[in-house]
Amino acid sequence: MHKKLKKYIESYELIQNCKTQTLIPNAGMIVLINQETNCEIIIENISYKIESFQAVLINAYENPVYIQSNELINLIAIRFKGAGASFFYEEYMDELMHNPKEPIFIEKDIKEIELDNYFQNRFKASNLPFNIMKIIDLLDEQGSSYNIDEVLAIANVPRKILDKLFRLKTGLSFKTYAIVKEQYIKN
Repeated sequence: MHKKLKKYIESYELIQNCKTQTLIPNAGMIVLINQETNCEIIIENISYKIESFQAVLINAYENPVYIQSNELINLIAIRFKGAGASFFYEEYMDELMHNPKEPIFIEKDIKEIELDNYFQNRFKASNLPFNIMKIIDLLDEQGSSYNIDEVLAIANVPRKILDKLFRLKTGLSFKTYAIVKEQYIKN
């Protein structure tokens, strides 16, 4: 992964040679890129079909997401750090917040060998009045024992505005984000 992307993307994971897979919540959004056979993802007991070569954006979530197929799966899961996905998929954030449990079908034919170029071309700088990735780093470091005064000092905006913008960019509240991230790190 290109060093510029590491600030926003936690990992690229290959999911191959299995018929089922469970994605453990990492407190960040995920892009699933289906490389071959049709499969389904199950979020909150609702099933969504993903066609071959289709990509979907999944909001940050608190419970596992399940992937299943009748054939062997060949997917790439791109796990974003906290608000990282909002720097690449800003145009989908409102839709995700209105339907947080539903995946957003984004595009087709994203190739594994072109991931770094794809994400570098999609990157758009934030227009927020504060550096949200500094807040994410602080929450990742301090976990659920984060100091809200320290978070507010970094943001330098009123708590109500920060709460709203944080949820819009990450899909989770501060508290939920910190708890889910702690659990992910323990696993």
